[in-house]
Amino acid sequence: MKYYAPLFILAASLLSTSGPASAQRFNHANFSRPAAPRPEVQRSAPVMRSQPVARQAAPVQPERTINGGSRNYGNHSIEANRNVAPVEREAVNPRADARSHVNIYHTNNFKGNHPYYYHPYHPYYWGPRWHPVGFFLSALAANAIRIAFNNQWYYYDDGCFYLPQGSGYAVVIPPIGAVVGYLPDGYETCQVGDAYYYYYAGVFYTAIQQGYQVIPAPAGAVVTSIPDGAIEQTFNGESVLFYNNTYFAPILENGQDAYEVVSPNG
Repeated sequence: MKYYAPLFILAASLLSTSGPASAQRFNHANFSRPAAPRPEVQRSAPVMRSQPVARQAAPVQPERTINGGSRNYGNHSIEANRNVAPVEREAVNPRADARSHVNIYHTNNFKGNHPYYYHPYHPYYWGPRWHPVGFFLSALAANAIRIAFNNQWYYYDDGCFYLPQGSGYAVVIPPIGAVVGYLPDGYETCQVGDAYYYYYAGVFYTAIQQGYQVIPAPAGAVVTSIPDGAIEQTFNGESVLFYNNTYFAPILENGQDAYEVVSPNG
């Protein structure tokens, strides 16, 4: 019994010292640390608008019309210009013609709507792909258009009509009545009365459903340029130009040199 007393005392002391540590170890499951305080976020006050912001509509782009002088492929209305009011041209010392009810001028044997104004003839060129009548090419451009007219195949490219000749092709006068699908850049719009015509490199066209049809030059039409190949002729001391079976009288239009289609039998 005396041998067991010290062991009992030792065991009791060990139990008394290890109790708190064991208690702390087994209480970890329920232990929680206090959360760290959140820093205060400085938020700016919202901007107050007294009035809503006005949004500007995008500017409307004007539609391009046939009068723009640009290349066109039938994606426009060819009727648009026929509703435009005719432009009033100021006449100088007019003489009323009771038959046609227009103001006319008589330039010797030539009948026109504008006074004669001589200026030297300077042939005009419409770019590197345009050629005068008689010009010969050994090969045509890949996008040249073939046109059947009066049992004849013509080729059309940038305002020029071609016919096969020898080992190549030659530029010819456009046949009256032929129809093309487009006019090249640089064409002019001519107004005679209420009618509108289109002019390019000595040739006149009218707009039809299928495109543009070659027509005889309308008397009274005014153009700014005549191609190479016009012949200058003199009637009663006054010079006129003859090109593509058409007589052109020199005039002054809006302060610039121009030409008016006239009839030699006026």
